[in-house]
Amino acid sequence: MKKRYLFLLSLLAFLGVFTVGMQSQSQTVQAANQYGIARKYTTPKATRGTWYYRETGKYSSDKKTIYKVKITAHTAAGNKLYVPSESFLKKNVYNVSAKKRNAFIKKVTKKNIYAAYDFKKGFNVNNWINLAGDGIFYIPTTRKVNGKKVKALKIATGASQQAVSYAFKTKALAKAAK
Repeated sequence: MKKRYLFLLSLLAFLGVFTVGMQSQSQTVQAANQYGIARKYTTPKATRGTWYYRETGKYSSDKKTIYKVKITAHTAAGNKLYVPSESFLKKNVYNVSAKKRNAFIKKVTKKNIYAAYDFKKGFNVNNWINLAGDGIFYIPTTRKVNGKKVKALKIATGASQQAVSYAFKTKALAKAAK
């Protein structure tokens, strides 16, 4: 008798977990259909981890503060990264009236959705609907710090990938870098 109850409880628990899993998958499919998400973007392994940097651009006002950016398999700086469905965007964004396009942009900007694209050995992160600009580039490279070559991450913007800064794996390297 106890075995039957145990079996029934196990079956009910399994069905509960299965139902929750299916709802979660359904919500993901709905978001994909609603915003044109083709799939999650996977960042290159060489760019992943926690990186530390100082702003080094000639227009930077604060060159002493050390900032941190974390890149995971599917996020950069806390932003979820996705590959957009080009066919969805053509049909529902680019080939529609300005009123419909602006309504879509207003709706999607309330979400934490960013488009990511492969670029050289790194990647580019941009607004979901990119009508202008080139976003932020994260490109693995090496730099000399105190006479030694170390792994670095070039953080750049603009069409020519103008370096804003170079990030390093430790705060000490970021502080020592010029």
